[in-house]
Amino acid sequence: MYKKLISINLTVIFLLTAVYIGGYYCINYPFPFDLWYTLKECQLQYLLAGFAITALISYLISSLVFKKLNFKDKFLRILAVINSLILIFLIYIASTAFIKNKRELSNLEKHYILEAEKDTKRDQIVMRYGGFYIPAYDEETTRKIDGIYKKYGIISKNTGCVIEVMDTKAQEKYTELANSYLEKRNGKDWKYRMKKEIDDLKKIKNPEAE
Repeated sequence: MYKKLISINLTVIFLLTAVYIGGYYCINYPFPFDLWYTLKECQLQYLLAGFAITALISYLISSLVFKKLNFKDKFLRILAVINSLILIFLIYIASTAFIKNKRELSNLEKHYILEAEKDTKRDQIVMRYGGFYIPAYDEETTRKIDGIYKKYGIISKNTGCVIEVMDTKAQEKYTELANSYLEKRNGKDWKYRMKKEIDDLKKIKNPEAE
């Protein structure tokens, strides 16, 4: 009987650990899953502290006199029940967070799909970038570079210093539709041709860069 109870407790503890780690991913979805990064960031010390607390609570409850069961039997039964309840709670928290993030991502993707459709009709695909912008060239060169972008149906836009994973993931839908449109508009290898024009312009303005 003890072996069976020990097996049940070990199984519940294993599931708790897996759900705790997986829950971190669900809460931070759509952040790319990386096991080693997740193990480092999910703060397993809290899980270990939780196991210690549930063991202490089980010990205290098992010390009470009820039923004709010995201490070890009571302890293992109570520990399994408490940890199972916590497991159910963690599954609920993780699944709720995942569904919420999934829904938010879906809404953002729909937004960017509509943006892509609107921008292709205007022949103005927005190339977004983040970070604090410091002009690398003089105003005239910057204007000419923007002119090359415009020639290929692109305008650049700074979205600010903070780049959210959710927004970056949703923008992939925009990029997918935009790239398909630009391929039809500009022909094959258009990115290479555009880059070459920009590089040639930079060399004219800065011959030492050759």
